[in-house]
Amino acid sequence: MRATWRWFGPQDPMTIDWIRQSGATSVEASLAHLPPGTVWERQAINDMKDLVAVAPAGQTPLEWDTLGGIAIHDDIKLGRAGSTRLTANFQETVRRLAQAGVRRINFTVMPLLDWVRTGLGTMLESGAEALSFDAIDFAVFDLFLLKRPGAAEELDPKLVVSAERRYADTPMERWDELLNMLTRGLPGGPGHYRSGEFHTLLAAYQRLGTDVYRQNLIDFLGEVARTCEAEGAVFAIHPDDPPIPLCGLPRIASTLDDFAKIFNGVSSPVAGMIFCSGSLGSRRDNMLADFVNMFGPRIFYAHPRRIRFRDDFGSFTEAEHLGGVGAFDLRDVIALLMNEEARRRKEGISDWEIPYRADHACRILHDLGRADFVPGYTPVGLVKATAELRGMVHALGVAT
Repeated sequence: MRATWRWFGPQDPMTIDWIRQSGATSVEASLAHLPPGTVWERQAINDMKDLVAVAPAGQTPLEWDTLGGIAIHDDIKLGRAGSTRLTANFQETVRRLAQAGVRRINFTVMPLLDWVRTGLGTMLESGAEALSFDAIDFAVFDLFLLKRPGAAEELDPKLVVSAERRYADTPMERWDELLNMLTRGLPGGPGHYRSGEFHTLLAAYQRLGTDVYRQNLIDFLGEVARTCEAEGAVFAIHPDDPPIPLCGLPRIASTLDDFAKIFNGVSSPVAGMIFCSGSLGSRRDNMLADFVNMFGPRIFYAHPRRIRFRDDFGSFTEAEHLGGVGAFDLRDVIALLMNEEARRRKEGISDWEIPYRADHACRILHDLGRADFVPGYTPVGLVKATAELRGMVHALGVAT
């Protein structure tokens, strides 16, 4: 396994010079500022490649070899008129990326809301700050901020009672903050929705239903697979995060059965998944070993991270990568992935390695109090997490 790094471009407080010092071997980056559905210009792709590759004399340059997300236009997901053109645009962008050497294409298939957190600075016992998902707060968002019809009937009655109490006992400033955060989107999302747009799209996705949504995405992924096959690329889907029902939206990448349906629909070997232990592991009935055992050949990338459950509703806090209390031990996760690598080597597969990156690290040291950071991607916390993961890989490699 080899360490990589998520870079958000020139505005990222973590510079390329610092990333080289972290032990990362390459960079996962994106041109996420471009509107969904547009074809990425070759010059913009090459400019990003050049930014990553610049290195002082005597230092080993990094390479941009993995796409860190590209938005799938809502019209594709909803099967609207124009989806054929937008799919062709997506394919052309993938073609240009692959021809520039970015041959691992990562993205999500989550509708409307990308990865969801309700807290960006939850205090841990160590004094570090972490991302968190509070199921009660999210129920408040669904019931009282969105005022989604039918929400109360869909949710656990005990959760509804807890949300009613939380809503009444908490200052409105907190709910204004949460509403803005969730409808604005976190990294990977489409950005801030215009007035009324969020509710319009939410209603459209609810009317569509899960089965139709899944088929729309399978049709789309089949087209992307053909492009990847022609260009020597692969694509990897990130699991739903968290992998539970949210706001009545379709969820098609939450469980073992979900991924089986996707890969049955898109049988091409270039169609794969990002093994994100934190996402998959935040659903109690997901067994991480089952995903590796069933979909090992389709794991093209990994996000080894941990979570810590906080209640019976599924609330969790991102746990530190090494040590402390968590829902699972990352050493077990790394061992599963290294065993998959060993299987590939034994079978003579040339591209046997599973790249990984530290994901959603804690905010520590002089990053505390800084405002110029992407939530979950503070430089010092990621360096610490990367070192911990590299240590696990090294130790397990020596042991075998």
